[in-house]
Amino acid sequence: MRREEINKLFGVTDQQLEAMAEEYENGTWKGRVGPVAPGRPKVFNEELETISFRIPKSRVQEIDNRAKACGESRSQFLRRAIDQALPV
Repeated sequence: MRREEINKLFGVTDQQLEAMAEEYENGTWKGRVGPVAPGRPKVFNEELETISFRIPKSRVQEIDNRAKACGESRSQFLRRAIDQALPV
């Protein structure tokens, strides 16, 4: 997930985050840190299932190139492509 998407989910901008970081670092931040949950954050609110299929190496390389250009992992890129092909 790209930074812009994460910021949108949390309703903040880069400028707001920078301002909060500056306040935190100089000891004037009035916010609080919430609970920290161990492990990777959930991608979806339902159980995930791994699938496997074979495609030509050249297609895998193209997927990786496009994912990198979008600032995504291969999995993120493929989930997004599937979501676009199979709207809810």
